[in-house]
Amino acid sequence: MANPPFLLTLAAALLLLPAAPASAAAAPALFDIVKILSCFPEFSDFTCMLVDTGVARSINAQKKVTVLAASNAGLPTAALRRLPHPLLGDLLSLHVVLDYLDPEKLDALRLGRTGKGSKVTTLLPGDELKLLRVAGGEKGRITFSYAGPIGTGPQPLNATLLRVVTSQAFNVMVLQVSGLVLPGMMPATTASAFDVTKILSSFPEYSAFSSLLTQTGLARAINEHPIVTILAVNNTALSNELQGLPRLPLPALADLLALHAVLDFLDPERLDALRQGRTGDGSIVTTMLQGTGAGARGRGVGFVRVSGGDTGRITFSSGAPGGGARRNSTLVKVVTSQAFSVLVLQVSDLILPPGLAVAPAPGPQRPRARHMSLPPTPAPAPMQQVPSPGMPEPEPEVPDTTPPPSTVIPIPSVHGGVAAKIPEAAAGRGAVGSWWSGAGAALGIMACLLGRL
Repeated sequence: MANPPFLLTLAAALLLLPAAPASAAAAPALFDIVKILSCFPEFSDFTCMLVDTGVARSINAQKKVTVLAASNAGLPTAALRRLPHPLLGDLLSLHVVLDYLDPEKLDALRLGRTGKGSKVTTLLPGDELKLLRVAGGEKGRITFSYAGPIGTGPQPLNATLLRVVTSQAFNVMVLQVSGLVLPGMMPATTASAFDVTKILSSFPEYSAFSSLLTQTGLARAINEHPIVTILAVNNTALSNELQGLPRLPLPALADLLALHAVLDFLDPERLDALRQGRTGDGSIVTTMLQGTGAGARGRGVGFVRVSGGDTGRITFSSGAPGGGARRNSTLVKVVTSQAFSVLVLQVSDLILPPGLAVAPAPGPQRPRARHMSLPPTPAPAPMQQVPSPGMPEPEPEVPDTTPPPSTVIPIPSVHGGVAAKIPEAAAGRGAVGSWWSGAGAALGIMACLLGRL
């Protein structure tokens, strides 16, 4: 039997051993940016937005950062609060430089190698989007500007260094700037951040898609959103798709197009994250069809699933039950973008929600668009007259059963025109009726002449 004093000594020694792995996992952050900024009430709005978007946690996870803070007076707070959290978080991340920019470092960066300043990396995700330029020359004031890709529109807004607010040696530096650094056409700067029709006008291969956006009024609704990704179909694919669909009323066509306007900025980094999702089956994104309430007509109709796995091509499908099994649309390429506002992606086909029937493609003998068909109108019976043995019986024409024009719109062709026009049904029936009247009169006259012989 073991000696009790020895066991007690061994237990005491084990309790005194340091728990190295546990202490390493629980290592405290080097700083707390919220606590640091709380000492300066003039940055309270900026601090609250850091907390609300989760950017504060990301800052605290860094080893060294420089925060470019704008005071309450220099922030368009009301406009910023209307932005979606992901977009606001990206904008704030652009103001967190992953370096310790003390005065000596800033003096070196303002000139750079060529005298035009230097680029620094920020917390914003994306290799090309995360860059800021520090400039100022030898005697000018130091400025910060966006150094990533810029879309069409006004020039980005720069911010000027005002003062050093506080610092924690070699870890965190807080600099006050005159305002936010805004890329061109940032939603916080203008009431309408972009014009989707104007953007698409630079790409004639999407002219039919752009025309439908305008005719349905969806273009105006898209322009009112601060951030959106357009899944555009080129003219050839759109013409082929619409020829296989029933003749859609204007509201139904607007709903179908709204499914191709995603309320998110799906840049390549975002798409790579969405294609797998948490379970490897992809992710669900919200479209304008769901955002406008029209998606309430069917469960999940206003959502789109982004999938593709690790190596497969990225696909978009309806988020409604059974939608993805029938029709997928594949990502073709990135067409154009305006930083933080609008992104246009070309996809191979339209995304069709369940319940929208697809008619077979038209045959080669009738190369026109299929319409929503009505039951055929029976032809009027001919008059019971015996034709002359020497004259063949005339073959009656088949009446045109094209439905009368309603609230539908014409289908654009590849060349931007109309693939098929709706004839006037009344005129068609009048022509057929006049033919039968003439044929009946001729047969009656022929019978009278034969009777006199």
